[in-house]
Amino acid sequence: GTGGLVVHVGVADPFCPLLSDICYEAVKEAGAPVHWGGNFVTIEGPRFSTKAESRTYRTWGMDIIGMTTTPEAQLAREAEMSYAVMAHVTDYDVWHESETPVTVEMVIQTLLSNTAVAKQAVANAIGRLAGAAASPQAGALRDAFITNRSAVPADVIARLDIMIGKYFQ
Repeated sequence: GTGGLVVHVGVADPFCPLLSDICYEAVKEAGAPVHWGGNFVTIEGPRFSTKAESRTYRTWGMDIIGMTTTPEAQLAREAEMSYAVMAHVTDYDVWHESETPVTVEMVIQTLLSNTAVAKQAVANAIGRLAGAAASPQAGALRDAFITNRSAVPADVIARLDIMIGKYFQ
C-alpha cells in the first residue's frame, strides 16, 4: 500500500513473453548459446549457495539460481512495464559434483567473457523493440485495486499520477 492505496497485481507469470522472445532472439543473433524458459529462484546475496540449498533448488525444478528478479519483476508489473531476464550464466552451482566449486575468480572470468555477448544482445534487443507490439503488461493495474477507487485520497492520485492517473479520470 501507499498511503491510502492498496493494489495487488498478478505475477503468476512474472516475465513478459513478448520481451522474453525479443531477448531470446537477440542473444541468438549475437551468436551465443541460448535456452528458452526455465525456472529461476532468487536468493538473497551476494553469496553462493550451500550444497544443501543447491540440491533443494534442483529438487524444486529450478534451472537458474540468481540474486536478481525479485522484487524487480513485481515492481515492473506494478508499473505496467514489461520485464524479462537475459541471464548470462556464470557457473554451475555447487550441486554439480564433477565441476569445480564456484569461486569469485571463476565468476569474474566468466562475467568478463559474457560482457561482449551481453552488449551485442542488448543492442540487438533495442533494434527489435522499435517494431515490437505494445507491452502486454499495459493495463496490469486495471483490475488490481484493492482500495475502493472513490476512497483514494486526491494527493495520492496526484503523487502517483504517471502510473495510476488513467484509472481515476
